[in-house]
Amino acid sequence: MLAPTPFHWKKALAALALAGLAAAQAAHAADVELLPPGLLTATTAEQTKPGQYKKAGPWRIGVSWAGMGNSWIVQLIAEMRHAAAQDKNIGEFIFTEANWQPAKQVADVEDLLTKKVDLLIIGPISQAIGAPLIEKAAKAGIPVVTLGSYGRAVPSTTEIWAGGRIFGQQGGEFLRKELGGKGNLWVFRGIAGVDEEQQRYDGLKKAIEGSNLKITNEVFGDWNYAKAKQICENLVLSGQPVDGIWFSGAEMTRACIDVFKEAGKPLVPMTGEANNGFLRVWKQAGVKTVAPIVTPGLGTAVVRASSALLEGKPLYRSYFSMPTPIARDQLDKFFRPELNDSYWMPTVLPEAKIVETYRSK
Repeated sequence: MLAPTPFHWKKALAALALAGLAAAQAAHAADVELLPPGLLTATTAEQTKPGQYKKAGPWRIGVSWAGMGNSWIVQLIAEMRHAAAQDKNIGEFIFTEANWQPAKQVADVEDLLTKKVDLLIIGPISQAIGAPLIEKAAKAGIPVVTLGSYGRAVPSTTEIWAGGRIFGQQGGEFLRKELGGKGNLWVFRGIAGVDEEQQRYDGLKKAIEGSNLKITNEVFGDWNYAKAKQICENLVLSGQPVDGIWFSGAEMTRACIDVFKEAGKPLVPMTGEANNGFLRVWKQAGVKTVAPIVTPGLGTAVVRASSALLEGKPLYRSYFSMPTPIARDQLDKFFRPELNDSYWMPTVLPEAKIVETYRSK
């Protein structure tokens, strides 16, 4: 859940038309499938050159990830590791995690560079932290696959991301429509200081701009069930009126739904996310909601992109995932009752791996 700079969806859509021009070139970045069709789209026509980063295997790939904190991150990393394990050309896959500490992420990347990795995958805590690290790797001639959307500000080789303002807008637009453009909103944000969190919030603010929806409570639940539940309990006990709730992540939505049910309080429209635990609660409680999709398959995509670059294949400079969110009439299509609450969708993990990892005990 880390996107470094605001993602402008209108510019992205316009860029899709430009990306089509690249299909006429002799070597096609479009020939490399990072994720299934419809799940990830190139947002620029700019490509790397064929053979630009080609290197004989086995490769040493380093990963600098910002931090843990929820089941989506756990699954994304699991998908990353699985994809790496299936690639015979990846000899070493060195994974580091910074625990959301900027100094540690800096140290992690510097250590990976001293180990002479062939490619760096980075999920930065923020643009301020990630930009100089990516620049340092690039100056050393090391290609960088970034989980985030920096744009021209940073010399990433390839950027891959989802969520951000699109996520926030999808939820905000749902609440605006459901509430007729008026009412009191509670807003549950993620981890303060993380760029992805700010982007999601900015997307919400854009969606309700010009309406009579008023944010009466704004809290940080850290994308965490336990913390969000305590905060929601306090808000419910305060007796403050609420007509709808926007959440920056579904772990917090599940927590607040549980609070409302335990308190015997009627559910108000709440935004969710494409998580099996949330879909289960949605089906059981009948809450009015929508579930934006941020696929953990991004973990697979960055590994596939890394391999493609080191094989000498051209890639587009940036990709973004923005599927249509899950609506009520699609709930049964996505919900997997036999799997546990930690499963996120859509995924590109093999079915056997999904069942092994997420089947309810």
